[in-house]
Amino acid sequence: MKNWFKNNSESLNWKLIGWLGAGLVIFGYYLNANEYILSWLVWMAGNTMVGIYSIYKKAYAIAAMSFIITIMNIYGYIRWLS
Repeated sequence: MKNWFKNNSESLNWKLIGWLGAGLVIFGYYLNANEYILSWLVWMAGNTMVGIYSIYKKAYAIAAMSFIITIMNIYGYIRWLS
């Protein structure tokens, strides 16, 4: 019984990372639509989490896309600062 709970809680942690990352990306769109500079930081966190989760799931194309978008988020944040 202990092994079952441990395996499921580890899996649950990964699922939470994936869902939290997706939620942050969606929230980032809302913030950006309302012209909050915080949107870029929220997107950076969300896309990084989705990328990490995608590596765990062996979805390497999605991971690569998420990390590339994270770099674009950094670029966008710097541009908004200037």
